[in-house]
Amino acid sequence: MTPIALSHPRAFALLLALASAPLACGDSNGQTSGLSAGTQPTTATAGSATTETTAGETVSSTMSETTDSEGTASGTGTTTGPVVPTTGPEPTTTGTTTEPGTSTTTGDPSSTSVGTTMPDKIPCDSEETEVVPVPPSVLLILDKSGSMSMEKWDHDAKPMTADVTRWHSLHQVVEGVVTMFDAMVHFGVKLYPKIDAGSFVNVGACEVTPGVEVPIAPMNAAGVLAGIPTVDYEVLGGTPMETGLKRGYEYLKTLDASQQRFAILVADGEISDTCQGENFLEAQAAVEEAFGTFDIATYVVGIDVDPSTSEQLATLAIAGGKPKPGPDPFYQTANQNELQAAIQQIVKDTLSCVIAVDPAPSEPELFEVWIDGQPVPNVASCDEDGYVWSVPHTEVTLCGSACDLLKETGKVQALYFCNPG
Repeated sequence: MTPIALSHPRAFALLLALASAPLACGDSNGQTSGLSAGTQPTTATAGSATTETTAGETVSSTMSETTDSEGTASGTGTTTGPVVPTTGPEPTTTGTTTEPGTSTTTGDPSSTSVGTTMPDKIPCDSEETEVVPVPPSVLLILDKSGSMSMEKWDHDAKPMTADVTRWHSLHQVVEGVVTMFDAMVHFGVKLYPKIDAGSFVNVGACEVTPGVEVPIAPMNAAGVLAGIPTVDYEVLGGTPMETGLKRGYEYLKTLDASQQRFAILVADGEISDTCQGENFLEAQAAVEEAFGTFDIATYVVGIDVDPSTSEQLATLAIAGGKPKPGPDPFYQTANQNELQAAIQQIVKDTLSCVIAVDPAPSEPELFEVWIDGQPVPNVASCDEDGYVWSVPHTEVTLCGSACDLLKETGKVQALYFCNPG
């Protein structure tokens, strides 16, 4: 974009919106509205900005957004953008007052008054758009061993209702999460053991199907639910966790390495002793390699895991690079409500803070990022709070507290400036 000298400076504001529901986000249906600048304000509807400028005055931008039942952005609450700074004294005029409340001004009203200076930097163009951050790829690696259907637990915190199987709860939680985050996360599924495993080794209790049951894809909630056993299915088999993890990582490694990739391991116990060849140290090594070499982080969720057998899951959670904050490294859950909260929190944590910048700024050193009315500093690396150019001048990544704030507010504003003249 080439800076253009105009008689009236014009503002360029890019609103990047991540629509959210409680612990949830939706797709963005915002419209792009080109705006013109001049002495009269220009107004656009459904996610547009109202801009009014005169020479030497400030420029502000007001964004609006609504969220419907599916989490799509369309337009009511307002957020006011930062005011562009100006420098220099106030313009002076000469004239005589003829009546109370009226005045007569001499001179050309379109000319710059004596003593007025131009701002150090000025806005360059006028447009507003809404975009969605780059969706992460999340593979659910799910335990469907026999204990998931034989063991029951509480699912609604109501003592008068009957308990349900662990698989029943896991299915309901997966259904809710993939539906809630469908537009913001690309989901897939890996099951261990295979979907039609029996209860004994000679009928596939320890076998894991090569590849994945549900490949990762956009808007994949329906695909996920079609690819896993139904809510009341009697799942059977052992716990070949090592092989399940390895098959999952083999698949994730084939995906675009420039995109964020995650695994969420869900288990109700440790690796089965009856599954010959399954080795915990091998499982740990696979998790460590995925994270350390391929930047594939792994979250670990336990379903009512006995404390005496929880050491394996705790070790895997640390190895995966995403341990739960606090004394317990993995997300231990004792009922369906806790399982729902844990997996929702994990998926929220995977939400991308990578934002495409389009068009690229002609003067990147004057490009600014704002969240919640506050400027975000450009930093050298994501070891600091701020933003970095993850792809020079076409993509930024928000880091630390800036990323956290984006997930809370769902909005980020980018301002394009250029030097005057």
